[in-house]
Amino acid sequence: MSDVTQIQFFLGANAAGGFVSLYDRWVDQRKLQAFYCLKGGAGCGKSTLMTQVAQAALAAGYGVEYILCSGDPDSLDGIYIPGKGAAVVDGTSPHVMDPTYVGATGHYVDLGAGYDRKALFAQRQEIVAAVQAYRSYYPQAYRAIAGAVEARRRGTTPLHTEETLQKTEKRAMALLTKTLKSPGAVPGKEQRRFLGGPTCQGRLLLEKTVLVLCERGYVIQDDGGLAGILLEHLRKGFLAGGCDVIACPCPEEPARLEHLLVPQLSLAFVTGPWQQSHGYRTIRTESLVEKEAWQEGRSFLRLSDRVAEELLAEGMGHLAQAKACHDVLEELYHPHVDFSVAQAATERITAEILALPDRKSGDFLASSPILC
Repeated sequence: MSDVTQIQFFLGANAAGGFVSLYDRWVDQRKLQAFYCLKGGAGCGKSTLMTQVAQAALAAGYGVEYILCSGDPDSLDGIYIPGKGAAVVDGTSPHVMDPTYVGATGHYVDLGAGYDRKALFAQRQEIVAAVQAYRSYYPQAYRAIAGAVEARRRGTTPLHTEETLQKTEKRAMALLTKTLKSPGAVPGKEQRRFLGGPTCQGRLLLEKTVLVLCERGYVIQDDGGLAGILLEHLRKGFLAGGCDVIACPCPEEPARLEHLLVPQLSLAFVTGPWQQSHGYRTIRTESLVEKEAWQEGRSFLRLSDRVAEELLAEGMGHLAQAKACHDVLEELYHPHVDFSVAQAATERITAEILALPDRKSGDFLASSPILC
């Protein structure tokens, strides 16, 4: 796999219990050469800065990991350049981050210095109203998502008999035997990322990221609600067999897995729906459910699924309303921002990162921190 590539993940998710963050498990600052933490409110140019730094790194031949914003997937919350051991992050709420080794490898970047404070003070009432408006939609979204998770749980739990769980474990062991040809002597290492989730644009799955890292794999059609259990067996098996994995929790319910990537085997296990078909086989969890339990529970399962889909759609509608209110907030700020401040910071950060000594890396994520 070429090191000159780009992949996308999320580190935040709109979950049943509120916003869930993996930012504290993203990069190990002890192993970085540079960590830039951007500070500043709406419309000051944080995402644009990261986009331009990433483009310069790609043009220079370095791979980039893009971290998308769960509130607006068209916006960036972070970039990581493994070949330089450098990261840039939006360090503001709700994913507050700070440099650990300030001045040595960690640096604050104040993009709020570009604000015309006098002009914004004159608009303070409109700004307060816009902030309160977009924040008000998130609790409504989380309640709807929580309802969707509970509806799905009620529909699938009766199917999970002891026989079904045994068949699920047996299927996982068979898959491991088939795909893990030469187990390593040293246990593998794990990273955690979200591959999508409910957003203002609907429920997303970053299929291109999967295809960059994994040329083959399995799509799990999870009518039986067993994907998380199957993937947990696989995760443990690949780690024990010496394979590094990217474990992707379910965004709505982060305690269970939804996808599993094994880049060194170019192998993925992705819970559907999934548009890609070439090189990917299908696993239907319905086939693992004990026959009598399926016959008794499938009608209630279908009803639960419909309720869950309606509630999830409602939750994403609230997220879309929050995004619309945030757009209004940015429109209030934009006329009163001196973007030359962000541009100067972009040029300085780009030059500093590209001047760093190269870090050796094999596959794309090889020089990422080890997150267990």
